[in-house]
Amino acid sequence: MYSITAAPATVSHLVRIDGYSRTKNLRRGRFIEAMNFTVGGHRWFIRFYPNGHGPRDVGVVSVYVGIAGAYRRGGGDAKPVIADARFSLVDRDGRPAPPSFVQGMPAVDFSGNDFGMNIKRAELETSGFLKDDGFLVRCELGFVNSAGDGDGRRGVQIKEGIKVPPPNLHRHLADLLWKNQSSGDVFIEVQGKTFTAHRWMLAARSPVMAAELSSSDSDDAAYTDADATKNTMMTLRVDDDMDAETFRALLHFIYTDALPPPPQPRARDTKEKEDEAAAAEAARRLHAAAARYGMERLQLMCEDALCRSLSVLTVASTLVFAEKHGCRVLKAACLDFLSCKRKLRQVTRLDDDFRLLTTTCPSVIKELFAQVLK
Repeated sequence: MYSITAAPATVSHLVRIDGYSRTKNLRRGRFIEAMNFTVGGHRWFIRFYPNGHGPRDVGVVSVYVGIAGAYRRGGGDAKPVIADARFSLVDRDGRPAPPSFVQGMPAVDFSGNDFGMNIKRAELETSGFLKDDGFLVRCELGFVNSAGDGDGRRGVQIKEGIKVPPPNLHRHLADLLWKNQSSGDVFIEVQGKTFTAHRWMLAARSPVMAAELSSSDSDDAAYTDADATKNTMMTLRVDDDMDAETFRALLHFIYTDALPPPPQPRARDTKEKEDEAAAAEAARRLHAAAARYGMERLQLMCEDALCRSLSVLTVASTLVFAEKHGCRVLKAACLDFLSCKRKLRQVTRLDDDFRLLTTTCPSVIKELFAQVLK
């Protein structure tokens, strides 16, 4: 048995951002709380980020909506809060903006994330929507934790019914990789360690591996017959410049579309700084492996992880890496981190790291000091 009740599906709030010119000096990622409201038993916020929400947001202003408080931090009993969000600039008379100033996202889970719109600063300042040092933004949330009424309309919520578990394909594929290795048809040798994988998966996920697999019969191919009695079994030998742990992480992503879980915390008597440096180095190695095999999404995930984990201990080596590999956003995040004079002084005290930066990237040092002296 289950019951159904009619419920409103959409909420809309009009937010005015005042004192725009006075907010320009806030650092990227810093925000102004524009509004709080309660819907569905959860406290929500709308925040204005004058210089962008994240490290990739350059030359933009951002407006984000999300759930405030402990619920957002993802407790064990947290349930998904599914809604679509729509943002639009509004003029003083309430008329909506043209499509270029409207952004939306369908059916996202707000229980652990916030979402929003980015507006190019130059376009906002010349658009006519910025008046008297302020502008209006309309935020609409359409809640979709509901069943359709047959015509695709929202508003009829099932209180009790079938609970569909979250997708678990990634778990089955991980088991196929690590627990059911007898089904594999290719061996991969990396620094003396052998992995078993599936050619169809490698070819589907990496254009480089697909090309190598398709040319496996040529004399100079990377693959050779591994077992004379099994013509379908092949061996891939990876060059010595890639370590086994990095390739293991690469395989994990190929099968699950996710980064491998972080290692368990070590004993208390070990140094946290060592773990921090090791994690950054692992991300840089995985980024290089992803570039080698043409896996752009994994490269961006590694860049994002490096941006989020920047510290005094890791920023110098990460900046060198970003310059070497042409990671524009990661480089900008490092320079932004070092533009804080206090952090820059701390980095210069790390003799080895700062020497690495000055000897390998002298042009970056010039960029850095030009930015600090602005």
